[in-house]
Amino acid sequence: MKHLRWIIGLLAVLALVAVACGGGNDDDDSGAAAPTAAPTDAPDDMEDSMDDDMGDDSMEDSMDDDMGDDSMEDSMDDDMGDDSMDEEMDEPMDDMDESDAEPVATEEPEVDPCANVDLEATDIGITSDTITVLVMADVGSPLAPGLFQGSIDGVKAWADHVNAEGGLACRQVEVIEHDSAINPTETTNGFLVACEDAFALVGTTALFALDTTDLQSCPDAQGNEIGVPDFAYITTEPPHQCSVVTFATSRPNSECPYAGTGDRAVQSQVGHIQWLQENIDANLNGVYLVPSDLPSTIATSMPQVRSFQEIGVVIDGEPGISGFTTQSEYGAFIQIMRDSNSNLAYSGSDDQSMIKWRSEAEAQGLDADSVIWMCQLACYTPSFLEAGDVVENTYMWIWFLPFDEADTNQELADFMEAIDNPFPPAWAAGSWADGVLFEQVVNGVVAEGGPNALTRQAVLDGARNLTSFDVNGWWSPADYSTTENIMPCFMLMQVQNNEFVRVHPAERGELDCNADNVVPLTRDWGAEFGG
Repeated sequence: MKHLRWIIGLLAVLALVAVACGGGNDDDDSGAAAPTAAPTDAPDDMEDSMDDDMGDDSMEDSMDDDMGDDSMEDSMDDDMGDDSMDEEMDEPMDDMDESDAEPVATEEPEVDPCANVDLEATDIGITSDTITVLVMADVGSPLAPGLFQGSIDGVKAWADHVNAEGGLACRQVEVIEHDSAINPTETTNGFLVACEDAFALVGTTALFALDTTDLQSCPDAQGNEIGVPDFAYITTEPPHQCSVVTFATSRPNSECPYAGTGDRAVQSQVGHIQWLQENIDANLNGVYLVPSDLPSTIATSMPQVRSFQEIGVVIDGEPGISGFTTQSEYGAFIQIMRDSNSNLAYSGSDDQSMIKWRSEAEAQGLDADSVIWMCQLACYTPSFLEAGDVVENTYMWIWFLPFDEADTNQELADFMEAIDNPFPPAWAAGSWADGVLFEQVVNGVVAEGGPNALTRQAVLDGARNLTSFDVNGWWSPADYSTTENIMPCFMLMQVQNNEFVRVHPAERGELDCNADNVVPLTRDWGAEFGG
């Protein structure tokens, strides 16, 4: 498994997320109402005095004597007519009824989309009572046993949660599994199984999707070769990134279509580096470790390196590493840092890479406190903390709310309860997010056309028109109308006293979504790497 560690680290490089996140509520401008005095009874002595002077009935008797019982009524009738006051009063009252009366709010009764509907088998993988989805992940390879088991666990947890809440499109969700085994052939086989047996793929976490022809040309129940909706967590290869039926929560942030060589427009996340420049050291220079075993890992790492340079970071070295790189070999990177007086050490790989780097720095007597050590999502693991003091003060950034903030977001709370793991792997969270994405698109189809409107084509159309999806506020929003837009949202943590501690933004439950967190670049990324 060691020599595939760099692949795991790739997850963070691939998902440089963004789009503007929602802001907070404006404060209400309201003053306190002035107190209203309550009416009081007249004092007893005043009431007694009035009784003594006039008698209880004196005023009534006096008026009767002067005018007679009916005199005022008759006089008013003579002057105005019996109905005149009624008519004159009715007219302004009618005007007030029409113009001044406030409408009474009424609640529309909720319409049950499942009521009085004869459910039908509307497409492949859809019956009158079930929706079948396939989760494909690299699990069974002897090179890395159980590598992405978390993706399967995440999809199953999501399906159990949805079914417990009443199902989806008036049906229960059934999950079938396929092990892509870090193998291009098995990955293609998984696409074929989904084509024949499932309505959609959910939670795809396969590193070697080199050929997506079968995925994109799969016929639906009517024989139309429209493809299978593929709600993936990661897309490492250009054919998968540019698949017209694939919607990844770890956004490719790259221009499509793309032939695999030549210039390619990308967007890169730099918010975490800008925070360092503004709060730690304005003049950063250092070493960036590039996972370099495959062209795809180089091509997804180099935009970050160049985007850091765009905002003023001096790159002292960009050596390539792999899972085979031993701790002692990290000594060469330490020497580069000494020679250049580096104050930044950034690993584009995984938690084990950073542990080796920091361990070797300690062994060589490098002043660790003079360096800002930074990693990405792949360091957000329990095993990273198990390294103890050697990783103290390491920064890492992610694009969703951390697992210990479930009290700030209901979707995160539902995930943590369903997954039943105090610190689940990131790909479990990613595949759950894929499930929520699929769920939202399906709900949109049902809301517009009813539960029998659910087809692969309807789901593909709904996903392609979705311009902002944030996993119900848990993740940075994604735009699925394009593959190029990256979301600018992130949060920064640091290891402090063997715990991941939120650093920025300071407010729990918040992400930094400044539009300036994104740098667009166009280069031939395969040719950028110098080693």
